[in-house]
Amino acid sequence: MKASIVCIGSEINLGLIINTNATYIAQKLSEIGIESNIIISVKDLKSDIKEATGFCIDHSDIIILSGGLGPTEDDLTRDAVADLLDLKLIKNDLLDDKSLRFIRKEISQKLKKKLLKQSYIPEGARPIIPNIGSASGFEVFLRERNKWLFSIPGVPKEMKDMIDNSVIKRIKDILDSSKENNEKILKKVLLTTGISESEIEEKIPDIYKTAARMGVEIGITASPGIIRLIIVSKSLSDKTNNENADRIKSMLVERLDEFIYGEENKLISESLKETIMKSGKAITISAAESMTGGLISQMITDVSGSSQYFKGAVISYSDFSKIKILGIEKKLLKQYGAVSEQVCREMALNVKKIFDSDYSVSISGFAGPEADNNIDNVGLTYIGIAMPDEEIKVFRLKFIGTRTEIKYRASQFALNKLRLQIHKSN
Repeated sequence: MKASIVCIGSEINLGLIINTNATYIAQKLSEIGIESNIIISVKDLKSDIKEATGFCIDHSDIIILSGGLGPTEDDLTRDAVADLLDLKLIKNDLLDDKSLRFIRKEISQKLKKKLLKQSYIPEGARPIIPNIGSASGFEVFLRERNKWLFSIPGVPKEMKDMIDNSVIKRIKDILDSSKENNEKILKKVLLTTGISESEIEEKIPDIYKTAARMGVEIGITASPGIIRLIIVSKSLSDKTNNENADRIKSMLVERLDEFIYGEENKLISESLKETIMKSGKAITISAAESMTGGLISQMITDVSGSSQYFKGAVISYSDFSKIKILGIEKKLLKQYGAVSEQVCREMALNVKKIFDSDYSVSISGFAGPEADNNIDNVGLTYIGIAMPDEEIKVFRLKFIGTRTEIKYRASQFALNKLRLQIHKSN
């Protein structure tokens, strides 16, 4: 089975908000083996909603509309669907309590009538009762075409409530009752950092070919500091999907090894914690941050239980703090500059001593948009890792992107190198 998703709202098409609803719905569908072959966003215009919905009915088995079910003049989804399917809008009195749920005082008949607009659904449709919010959804079975249409609110928390508690359960029932063999889909995601899309592709051409022969697709998507490898297996058997996806995953992990830090939505700081815990030792870490201004510390402490191993950090953003708190010598700063291998090395060593930690990470660089009056230096970063035996490794890198992106990329790289060093040493 294939599904279409139509998100309704002029604010999406104007670029005022990000269409997170489509992503959430597509993810939930893929988890039960349904591929979304069409995703569309349309303005709050009845004609556009009708045209998009009609197109999706022609090309998909399941159509999910999100948005346009509120009580205002521009909430036109129920009207568009009824018009498209040549159905009347019928008031379902059982929905009135939900439509008026947020009214705490006497209101005018005009306002009441407007709110009760939410109680109307197409004739023959099955209502979807909201657990939160006042807008009810509905399901229409297109019997002659053996297709299902679901209409749900666009407010994210209301959408998620209906998807999780009603729509997905209903679609599962439809799948279970289907006599035909339905293709199943399994998706696995590997997370990498410190490597580019093109570098990954250069390393895995043979794995691409192996995957294709098995009916497995490998997709690569990039965001600042993270490259995701998406493994998608399609077959008539869950067992076959699991075996094929696991085989390709194992090949990718073996080939890309140190660049892969986790799966699905795992944080790099969670992988760091996992590495420390698996060592079986009471390992402690500390940080000295300049360019990142505390971002590394924030990422570490985003994970519960980090106080067990993270002793603290010095945010030495200025030369003053580097000298007064970290104890970096003035002559070293003057001779080499704050963004240098020599200063980064001393930052790692000194913060390790201050907190008496086993490992430390240091970072100094130019996040931009300026860099000591030399734009070519924007993104230049030094990252230091100090080990228990006082050995210090310093990495010289050049990150690209906006100021925020450079800081995040550098933090991801630093935490991954710290994780790898702890793993290798233990």
